[in-house]
Amino acid sequence: MAPTPHRWPDVAATPDTRPTWRLGAGWALILVAVVFAVAVPVLDILQAPASPPVAHGDGEAIGATSVVHSSDAIAVGVEGLVALVVGLGLVVPASLRSERGFVLVVGLSLLYVDGLIHWFAILEHLVEPPSAAFFAIAGAAQIFAIPLALRGGRVLWWVGVALTVFFFELFLVTRFVPPPFALAPEPLEALGVLSKASELGLLAAMAGYFGADLVPSSLRRSLQGRSVAHALLAGAVVTIGVAGAETSWGLLPQTNFVLTVTVLIPFVLAVVASHCRPSTGMASLVWIGAFTLVLGHILYAAFYATRSLPTPLVLCAIGSAVLGATGLGPLVRYNVVDEILSP
Repeated sequence: MAPTPHRWPDVAATPDTRPTWRLGAGWALILVAVVFAVAVPVLDILQAPASPPVAHGDGEAIGATSVVHSSDAIAVGVEGLVALVVGLGLVVPASLRSERGFVLVVGLSLLYVDGLIHWFAILEHLVEPPSAAFFAIAGAAQIFAIPLALRGGRVLWWVGVALTVFFFELFLVTRFVPPPFALAPEPLEALGVLSKASELGLLAAMAGYFGADLVPSSLRRSLQGRSVAHALLAGAVVTIGVAGAETSWGLLPQTNFVLTVTVLIPFVLAVVASHCRPSTGMASLVWIGAFTLVLGHILYAAFYATRSLPTPLVLCAIGSAVLGATGLGPLVRYNVVDEILSP
């Protein structure tokens, strides 16, 4: 039997009786907010002090935390946020339940805020071109997705849920593992903490908007299959073996091994619980945990590549492959890819 198609919440498909002029004014304000957002990093960089931070030999920037951001850029960002909130209030259909309409406006506003924070981070990473490019692309994906997210539920899910989870996990992992093109973990910065706070709020708003659909039904259903559960559990076993080997070789401190075990215990319990009785909460823990482990393996592999250590690099590749590629076939069988990607 073919799987039942997933019904994504769609703002554009929700009937509305509001006057046309209000919709036009709302969309105009949203576009103004996008234009103001684009001006933020431009002003921030152009009005930066003449002497940029100087980089260490290991890629860290001296004085990066003392960068003074443009007051004009901050003011423009605040004005853009106000325009966006008012525009969303005019555009979001009144026929949406009041709670869902409210959390949608809150979620998209926090998406805008997080995009601005990523663009403000460009100035603090100008001496690290790969990092600056990452923040530029991240902010653009969030800001430019806002008008599109109002036209279809899948765009809102991919940017508001999937991409947000990726950014949050990448931040956490890179506090312990050097990101690509770096030789040391990233420091804890004020902008980073503010960004993660906005992302947590965004995910809470998306949970309120999507409800049980926060995790697509196919992802929840796939966890009932033995092949998927076995692949995830095998990935957990391989991960603990890889972390143990790296610790015994002196490549990782014992604290990293303890952290890995701490993450794996709730992950294994969530896999077992989801296999016996699937739910949105347990499925969220499983797939977020699996993605975190894969991301960690990939970042460690990049780190070992910079140190020319082939053996631990291969071990990390095996760990990510067991968690990722091994479960790919069963997931396709449950039509997960079609459900998430189809228009």
